[in-house]
Amino acid sequence: MLQSILKSVPVLRVPALPFLGTVSILAFGWLLISDTIQPIAVYLLQLYLAF
Repeated sequence: MLQSILKSVPVLRVPALPFLGTVSILAFGWLLISDTIQPIAVYLLQLYLAF
């Protein structure tokens, strides 16, 4: 049943890791732009990315 549905409906296959990475970067950017993220979170993210 599922196979017949998948054959009849076009499914966009997107790699998961690049998609999730892009979504998380965009979400974090949106939070920075709208000033809803705490400065400590930005500092901790910078520390994490530094190592």
